[in-house]
Amino acid sequence: MAQQPDQEVSEVIEAEITSPSLSPAIPSSEARNPLFVGIGLGVLGLLLSWIFALPNIQSAYAFAGLIPVAILGGSFYVVWNSIDRKMVGVLAVVYLLMAASPFIASSVSTSSITVVESTLSSDSTEITLKIRQSGGFMSSSIDTADVSISFDGSEVWSNNANFAIDREDGFGKYGQLTLTVSDFYSGNAVSGQEYVVTVNAGGSEDSHTLASSLLIRTVDDAQNEADGYMGTGADCDSNTENCVIGIILTSWIGYQAVGNNKPGGMPFADYNVTATLMEGSEVAVQYPIITVQNGQASWDDSNGDYGSGSAIVGDFGSDLPLDGSLSAPEFDRMYIPTDDFQSAGEYGCYSFVVEVSQSAPWTAPLIVTDTTYYEYDKTGDTESWNLVNSC
Repeated sequence: MAQQPDQEVSEVIEAEITSPSLSPAIPSSEARNPLFVGIGLGVLGLLLSWIFALPNIQSAYAFAGLIPVAILGGSFYVVWNSIDRKMVGVLAVVYLLMAASPFIASSVSTSSITVVESTLSSDSTEITLKIRQSGGFMSSSIDTADVSISFDGSEVWSNNANFAIDREDGFGKYGQLTLTVSDFYSGNAVSGQEYVVTVNAGGSEDSHTLASSLLIRTVDDAQNEADGYMGTGADCDSNTENCVIGIILTSWIGYQAVGNNKPGGMPFADYNVTATLMEGSEVAVQYPIITVQNGQASWDDSNGDYGSGSAIVGDFGSDLPLDGSLSAPEFDRMYIPTDDFQSAGEYGCYSFVVEVSQSAPWTAPLIVTDTTYYEYDKTGDTESWNLVNSC
């Protein structure tokens, strides 16, 4: 009877030895099945594809659509390795529909606009935008557009305008918006300062940079030159062998170039030019006021005393010739005879002054002026006309 307690203890110890281990539970086969992982990735990719198919997301993040494509690709690979390979054709079709469905729905229900080009009117006063619309087979028609223009990053003009896709050419349907340059012009489009027009219509927006060459209209530099035209022998007085018989006047008007180069040409600018050759304090030549509009210069030629009365400027440079009445064939110019000077035309210092003015909105803060000085002199039997720093 005394041995019974020991037997009971041994039984208890034996029970503890054979008790279940505390090792982790083995996951079920369903939880380990990669099929569910692939399906989860597919659902995530589908949701993201709908989000990234929104027009505003597409316009702001053009390559974001690659993210759901990559996720769906990974999902396809996982699911493909988890099912019967005979189903791969059906599976591929399902995944293609999943990836394309939001973009198909977006193209049917929403539209987008694109500003494809801008053209300048023949009188340079207006710029016309050509705008095309894509998609939106079931979207509402466009009847207005919000238009804004920025210059050098700051908005300078905005407007709500009537607009419709009501024209058609060989490439499809399009609409037009016409902008009046004087409404938004704020300065020369140079040195990286650009005019950018933004159009918002039908829930879509597009921006277009206007050509800088069309929007250089403010004169900020002028240069001039008065060259003496020389005669010999019979052209001169009896006591002079070589003489100054006239003056060839030239001006260069445009936007300021780098260094000492001539101003840049401005074929679409409007401005007025006053040119005066002074003998001391007296007027020697008062050239008629020149009016330049859209690259066409015109003035009163006084029956041929001052050239032809017209010139084309800006297309091939900034030079504006101020011709006279007599031909200087070797220069392909017309000179003003010294006999036509309003002053005495004697030896001494002369100054040539060119002033350029503009009206708003093209005007610069001040009238642009350039003055050069010349010494008219005689040494022996030879006259000279030389550029000097001052009188």
